[in-house]
Amino acid sequence: MTTPKSRALTRLDAAIAAAGSPVAAACLKAERAGLLARLGRFDEVRRTLDELRAQHANTPSPALAAWLCLAEGLMDHYRDQAASARDRIQRAYAFSTAARERPLIAVCAAWLAHFDYVYDDLGGVARHVAEALQEAADDHHAARARACLVAAQSYHWGGRSERAQPWYQRAREHATADGDATTIGALMINRAWISGNQARMASIFGPDAAAPNPNAVREALVGAESAGHFDAYVGRNALRSMARVMRAQLVLAQGDYAEALALFDAHLPGAVDDGLSYMLPVLHADIAWCKFKLGCADDALAEARLAQASFGPDCEEEDSAAANGRLAQVFSALGLDAEAKPHAERAAAELKTLREQQALLVSLLDAALRQVPGLQ
Repeated sequence: MTTPKSRALTRLDAAIAAAGSPVAAACLKAERAGLLARLGRFDEVRRTLDELRAQHANTPSPALAAWLCLAEGLMDHYRDQAASARDRIQRAYAFSTAARERPLIAVCAAWLAHFDYVYDDLGGVARHVAEALQEAADDHHAARARACLVAAQSYHWGGRSERAQPWYQRAREHATADGDATTIGALMINRAWISGNQARMASIFGPDAAAPNPNAVREALVGAESAGHFDAYVGRNALRSMARVMRAQLVLAQGDYAEALALFDAHLPGAVDDGLSYMLPVLHADIAWCKFKLGCADDALAEARLAQASFGPDCEEEDSAAANGRLAQVFSALGLDAEAKPHAERAAAELKTLREQQALLVSLLDAALRQVPGLQ
């Protein structure tokens, strides 16, 4: 199937051709490279950035430095979720403030909010979403789409889906106006991912651990499948394993253990290759539960041991809580109550912390957005 050319790429190509100076053209080429990074076209991104740095090594332009850092940060993130990505985005933001260009500040602040969200900097999320919206003109669709998407995800993750919905709608409208299919794809997968995580947590901890919704698993599964099809249609390859892993976890939440196990087995290596190794504790724990449910107790215990050995400092709070909760289930079902107990205790503590963080993010975002003129 031939993928359609991004309208955002077409717009940038036209702007590059019409640029009034070499520096302006270089900034637009770096912006284009950032979009290609989100599409997963990393070899092309690397060539473009190397050429720009060679051609403009002696060009004293904070704006160009900001665009180059932004593109490199996006490539690091979408290629393998490297920790260097956030550092590059922070440098891009610093260069943007030095350039004193409000549109550039807006887009860098929006992406910094995205990375604040990824790295659980709750105050940074609220502060940079508000700054991006305040600095962006009404028709600066790229900055507003990303900032609105971060706001939507934050409210959704915080358990306030009713507040998230209008922000998702704004993000979609701005991304559509910008011709940015990658942001629409990100909206679809991230929305499904959060819904899927909420359904997963409910399946582990019971209905009180998340807002009860009898259709949550089915809706999240449909969202994940739609996002995967959309990404394939527009040629977006970055982080392609997210939808596949989520599908496995949601099929597990539905109780179809054989299909879930087949999906985990098929996609676990690719998930690791795509930078999702921080999820190994919960993935191995889910696989252990599938194997127990399928009557393979010895294999379930071996998989649980792999999960225990996979915990590391990069394991996110939500995944750690889910992994410990699932391991408590596995060990208890295997009759190993002494091993189940510490996992259950850790899961309860992590879940409590998680709920506190979610409430804090909602509060911080509410307060920050109240300071932005013109927001309803």
